[in-house]
Amino acid sequence: MFYFDDFYGKKILKSTLLSDYDCFFTTRNFVLTPSNREDLKQEADDNRLFLKQKLGCGDIITAKQTHSANVEIVSPAQSFYDNTDGLISNIPDSLMILNFADCVPIILYSKHDNTGALIHAGWRGSALEIAKKTSKIMQNKFNIKSSNIIALIGPSIGKCCFETGEDVFLQLIKDTSMTNLYTQKGNKFFIDLKLLNKYQLLDTGIINIDICDYCTCCMSDIFFSYRKEKGITARHSAVMKIKRG
Repeated sequence: MFYFDDFYGKKILKSTLLSDYDCFFTTRNFVLTPSNREDLKQEADDNRLFLKQKLGCGDIITAKQTHSANVEIVSPAQSFYDNTDGLISNIPDSLMILNFADCVPIILYSKHDNTGALIHAGWRGSALEIAKKTSKIMQNKFNIKSSNIIALIGPSIGKCCFETGEDVFLQLIKDTSMTNLYTQKGNKFFIDLKLLNKYQLLDTGIINIDICDYCTCCMSDIFFSYRKEKGITARHSAVMKIKRG
């Protein structure tokens, strides 16, 4: 179950599945990445410093997101990853963020193995099954049992607002009999990206999944929405700090 919480005066969104861990989603109240909103650049810079201070971390580990299915395992010597939409870390006190404005933000965390991942799954990443790929890397390269992984699928554009044509629809929906994933109206399709990513995670054996009902396009007063704001917008973020010990 998702709920809004207070992070030292900043509004964030958390899940009861990881309520005792530093894993959360930011809001417009806590912008970390201004994108093309130059008026928010200083606020974002201040918020990044604030985040590091409050969580007691050094560099923020992040990436240049390109709507790929590229996943990187974090190295202690590197804090920025080019052409990357998934980050995995088991380094204590490492702090990762990825950024969103309608795309699906996903947090994976194994308390047992103290290992976590952040995933940026837009429609292209969802079509390339980046969530499934990241889960499999965690399981195969870190020897993590799927039963130990908790998945949080955060706020993104909902089925109510994600309207596409047939070309995108056919890339996303491999089995058109799964009508709970989409609604068709004429030659337009409304697709549930969050549910699609949930199914990808279920395919890898993950069953502990919390899925957020909030639509960023409908709730652009709380979250940033690329579609609603016609591209002139900042980003909210998925944040994860790996515990020490």
